[in-house]
Formats: sequence, C-alpha cells, structure tokens
Amino acid sequence: MMNKTQRLQRWYDENGTADSLLFGEFMHLGANQTILKVGLFDIEPDENSVILDMACAVGGNARWLASLYNCTVYGNDIDEDAIATATDLARIEGVDQRCNFIVAPVENTGLEANSIDLVVSTDIYDMDEVARVLKPGGRFLLSALFRLDAPNPEEIAAQYGLTVELRRDVTELAQTFLHSKEEEARLLQKSKIITDRQLITVINNALRRRGGHHLLVRWRKADA
Repeated sequence: MMNKTQRLQRWYDENGTADSLLFGEFMHLGANQTILKVGLFDIEPDENSVILDMACAVGGNARWLASLYNCTVYGNDIDEDAIATATDLARIEGVDQRCNFIVAPVENTGLEANSIDLVVSTDIYDMDEVARVLKPGGRFLLSALFRLDAPNPEEIAAQYGLTVELRRDVTELAQTFLHSKEEEARLLQKSKIITDRQLITVINNALRRRGGHHLLVRWRKADA
C-alpha cells in the first residue's frame, strides 16, 4: 500500500499542471491549517459536527478536520481524479470512516438541506447551495478574493439571512503568497522542471486572483 507522500506524488505526476506542483495539497490561500484555525476561533467542532469542504480538491482540509476533531466531513469536487486521491488519502490516514468524498459541482452537492453545521471553502463556492445545506445556526467559513465590483460580505449576509461573525482582510498575505509562487515557478522553469508555457499559466492564474480584497470571512445562518 502506498503511503501519503507516494499517493500525493502520483496525483502530481498524473495531474501534470504547474499549479498542482506549486500549490501542493492545499490549492489556494487559506487552504491550510494556519488560516483555517483563525477562522475556526471560538467555534471548535466536535465529534457531533458535520462539515462540508466545498470544492475540496484532494481533501486536505477535510482530512485535517476529521483527524483533529473526529467530526464527519463531506468533500465535493468536479475533478474525479482529485476525489479519488482524497478518498485514498483518507484511507491511508485512517479517517475514511469520517470522510465522504463525492464528485459533484458546488452548485449541486447532492447533500440534504439543513444538514451541515459548517461549510469551509477557498475561492470556489456557490452561495445558494451553501445557504441550502447549512443547518439553522450553521456557519460558512470562506477565504477568497472579493473583487471590487462583487457583493461584499455584508451584502451577501443581507441577501441570504446571514450574520458576519468574522471578517479579516488578508490581501497583503495573499499578494505575498502569490508572489512567492510566481518566483518558485520561475525557479522551476530555469531548472527545466516546468515549461515556459506552464510558467506563463502560473503567472496568469496569479494575476486573475488580484484586483480586489482577499478576505477571510465567517458567516452564521439565522436560527430557525
């Protein structure tokens, strides 16, 4: 049986994109334990909690939450290879009884309405589906770029009957994060590990994540 490192490396090799190589198991800013812990401050999950990791990729956050809090976690993504990898990694880490990974888009997870205590996501989400699956009193924790012409967290709260519990501007951190990944990509290109075209793809993807404020936000759904 492969260990975790070997299974992840197989995914990187088969996936074949520079973004996967650079971002690794945690695909976006906020998809790591440090930022997630900030967002979870004062609402620590327990074994009775049911969590959805929306657009989970290879399930790094989902598996971490299941391991740390012994909670039940769902993870959805449209990438079948990523979901297969997440499922294998959960089995390797011994949390497969707590993790349920499904191939599904963010706008239609297939989960029951009012069934989730906490939704977590980084960049990719659907507010209609988030509001549908959350239990009354449930929370949505998001790390994402809010473009200047897009609804802000307070406007989203008003539209969906939510309350903003936490709002942190992490734009400077996001810009530093993206700059470091661009420099890493240039180093990989010079070392012939990635191609010129892959380098351009990384830079273009980084540029698309600018032009607004990167926020860490936590909303709470109204009680029934």
